[in-house]
Amino acid sequence: MKIILCKSHLDGPISGADETLVTYAAQLRKAGMDVSVLLMYLHAEEDQYYQRLLESDVPVFWIASNLTQTSLGAGRRFASRVFHNFPGSKQFLRRRTQPVLTAMANRNYSQCRDFLEKQKPDLVHVMTPNAGANVIIRAAHNAKIPVIYQELGIPYHPPGFDYYQEFTSVLPLCSKIAALSPKLLSHCRAVLPHSGALCILPIMSAEPKNGIHGYAKHPTTVTFGFAARMEQLKGSEVLMEAFADLYQQCDAVRLTMAGEGSQRRKIAARAKALNVAGAYRYHGVYTRPEDCRAFMENLDVFVMPSFSEGTPNSIVEAMACGKPIIASDVGGIPDMIGADAGISVVAGDTKALTSAMLQLATDANLRQRLGIAARERYERFFSPEVVLPFMTDIYEKVITNGNGDRLAISCNGNQHPWSE
Repeated sequence: MKIILCKSHLDGPISGADETLVTYAAQLRKAGMDVSVLLMYLHAEEDQYYQRLLESDVPVFWIASNLTQTSLGAGRRFASRVFHNFPGSKQFLRRRTQPVLTAMANRNYSQCRDFLEKQKPDLVHVMTPNAGANVIIRAAHNAKIPVIYQELGIPYHPPGFDYYQEFTSVLPLCSKIAALSPKLLSHCRAVLPHSGALCILPIMSAEPKNGIHGYAKHPTTVTFGFAARMEQLKGSEVLMEAFADLYQQCDAVRLTMAGEGSQRRKIAARAKALNVAGAYRYHGVYTRPEDCRAFMENLDVFVMPSFSEGTPNSIVEAMACGKPIIASDVGGIPDMIGADAGISVVAGDTKALTSAMLQLATDANLRQRLGIAARERYERFFSPEVVLPFMTDIYEKVITNGNGDRLAISCNGNQHPWSE
């Protein structure tokens, strides 16, 4: 089975979509599959995701010329600076630049189709909805190669992403459209065309190499952690407000945040204004799996108060390390943590978030119980041992044109819980 995983470009330095692409590719390669990655635009040589693909012995190909890549990179850096200084400009700039990005991608159609016809993969697996992915899907379809498109978030989210309406025009060309969880599958079925081709394909996270550290039942302090882009949609400012309220009621708590984004400095200033700067630590951006594990294993509770999500990789990473979760009841998060691995709160509800954090800060037994359940859910839903057979079964059914509605997928004798 020859598989090409495709994405328009690498979004680094913090990208859940890139993390999913790299993890899928590395695990498929580890299982002995013939897998490679195709990008419309190659990212910088030092990009962490590109380097991890090379270290996993996964070939990486790209279509656009170096000049196009340089121009696109300069454009992204300019847009990033504008977004940072003028957050309200995002929607305006997106509308202005989208026709340019579409024209740039369309110019690469012939080269993309020629590449796929020469490579002769059994299947092309495309991620993220943008102009580059649109071109890759059309090129693969016209080269008579089956295509799976995987929706790694929520269609038409965040609001203002006007290109999604255009992107849906290529979805009928796909043999399968994969959502990340049952709730997200239902959402996709309600809003996407060609919904009869929908299936579920979860994210996965590799087993922490260093094992799980023993859980301290009575720590002197309880550390809450957050790891994501520090942007408004991720709820980082809501988390700081809730933590300050928590600190007034229980000062044996700490908050550690990892990531980068337009709110990073604002969060630090807010911590100082709320008199919790001494209990707050900015960790920076981790770029290696081992750094992620070290970050997670130093936490007592992981918090993800997002306003919009698919199924965040950071929650799976925390669950793999046996950490209880507090997260917003949005997207596919309820499917991830279930009723026993964490506490769900309404997005943007600072009081509810404070209450959940106080509950776990003051109850070591509850933290331990939820942490054990989180680890068990990781093993049952998101470990390579269960997701990889699920993925390859879907691949085989698409390649053989066996696109039935029910997938009988065996994982060490057991079906994946989402296989039906």
